[in-house]
Amino acid sequence: MLADKIIKLNFDVPSEREKLCALGRALSIPDRIRILELLKDRSMNLNEISKALDIPVSSVSNHINALAEAELVLVTYQPGPKGHIKLCSEMISHVIIGYNRENDGEQDSEYVYEMPVGMYSECHINAPCGMASSEKQMFAPDNPNYFYRADRKDAELIWFSYGDLSYIFPYGGDESKSPSELHVSMELCSEAVYYRNIWPSDITILINDTEIVTYTCPGDFGGRRGVYTPEHWPVTSTQFGLLKRFSVTQDGVFVDDVFEHKSVVFSDLGIKPNTPIKLTILIKEDAKHRGGINIFGKHFGDFPQAIVLRVK
Repeated sequence: MLADKIIKLNFDVPSEREKLCALGRALSIPDRIRILELLKDRSMNLNEISKALDIPVSSVSNHINALAEAELVLVTYQPGPKGHIKLCSEMISHVIIGYNRENDGEQDSEYVYEMPVGMYSECHINAPCGMASSEKQMFAPDNPNYFYRADRKDAELIWFSYGDLSYIFPYGGDESKSPSELHVSMELCSEAVYYRNIWPSDITILINDTEIVTYTCPGDFGGRRGVYTPEHWPVTSTQFGLLKRFSVTQDGVFVDDVFEHKSVVFSDLGIKPNTPIKLTILIKEDAKHRGGINIFGKHFGDFPQAIVLRVK
């Protein structure tokens, strides 16, 4: 695996209940657990799984269908001597199931807003660059001028070499409550010609023009089609990214809940009720690893989300 892939599901989120049911069905038969164990180390076709576990190919096919429905296994097709061969790969390494609630049992007071990747408010980017929608490559790459077109709203994948994009999030808030945490999550990766699984890039995140953290992404990922990457997109190009979560609390800055530093805390961000929040994604021109960036929307890559802001 290039990196850990994690599913987080909550019982009290209605939109996630069908996924929970599919997960339960997928894990209800011991042979399916054995298949997941096999796929931890390498991809295998149905015949290889059948031989390793000594169960019929027809049974393996049914088990794989259930695992794929639950998004635990990725199925791709490769040419074989008699048509196409189903190649099965591990898709998820961790599953976390729980409730969204505080320790006292009451649900968190939380403001959530999802921003499409094409709805940035400012851009200062440099080629190579470009955009694609879920239906087509939207316009000729490597021309930053096109980033000001109105149809950027349809973008589901954006890439550029260095520079920045800024998004303005509306924030209502509740004047009777004092928020103490901000979280931003998005799927991203580096940007190289075609793709390079090892291609580090220093990606800097700013909130309200305050620099929060620089995250070094390990690569520009490809080699298999992203779960939501459309068929029109060349399989030789970038396919998927990593879902990263950048958080600022009164204890400091965290990336994927791992502590980074305490140079910036939530009170430094100037978050006020009924005042927009600015998110800037930056590749510095003088970055040690100036490896570009791809930002994925809901209909591209491995995760069905755009850029999500949470304040609580």
